[in-house]
Amino acid sequence: MPVARFPEVLADLRTKILDGTHPPGEPLPHTEDLMRAYGVSRQVITNTMRALKEEGLIWRVANKGMIVLGPAVAIQIPMAIDFRDEPTAWAAACQRAGITGHLTTVNSRATPATEEVSHILRLPAKAKVIIGEIRGDIEGQLVCLDQLYWSMERHDASSYDVERSTALVELQTRVRTASPKEALTFRVSRGSPLFDLTRITYNQAGQPLQLLRRLANPQRVHIVDQRLPLTSP
Repeated sequence: MPVARFPEVLADLRTKILDGTHPPGEPLPHTEDLMRAYGVSRQVITNTMRALKEEGLIWRVANKGMIVLGPAVAIQIPMAIDFRDEPTAWAAACQRAGITGHLTTVNSRATPATEEVSHILRLPAKAKVIIGEIRGDIEGQLVCLDQLYWSMERHDASSYDVERSTALVELQTRVRTASPKEALTFRVSRGSPLFDLTRITYNQAGQPLQLLRRLANPQRVHIVDQRLPLTSP
């Protein structure tokens, strides 16, 4: 008997995605095929696709249709950690979750600090900072975007190595709504929540060393610490 109502169509397709009937990476049947299979209108199928997309189970790909993403798997990420250890920690968190993922620096450049960054890092106005842009992915899907700032003048690898074991991390976290551009970047629905994190790393004397700004999909990335000594994975 055909399924006639939106909740039932949604529940049936969700079940078929989760049980592997429609496997990850494969497209769902075309709208017309689903309309015939369920005996419903185009609007019911459109609403169903929107709901599945909001749940993170499918994503539209040009010329391919609605591609199954499968159930989202979240990883547990420590934030009180030296930035040089983070790629290893990210990979280890993915391994524990039974998936693959990477944290990769895609761009690094020197630029005058903005007024806000200068204030946070206690730098003179327009002091030069290095900005590192970092992308975190899980099984090829972007789930995290970072901007890491540190002073060119203070950046001394040998002295930083001494401080890395005694530094403290202050983490400020808020959840906000993704902008249309961010929703497209993270492949989530408009209005979906995003973690908006600010991490400031201090030395033992209280001098700020680094500023990290991170946007992350809270369905895929969970934060496990607040203000703690730096640790290694």
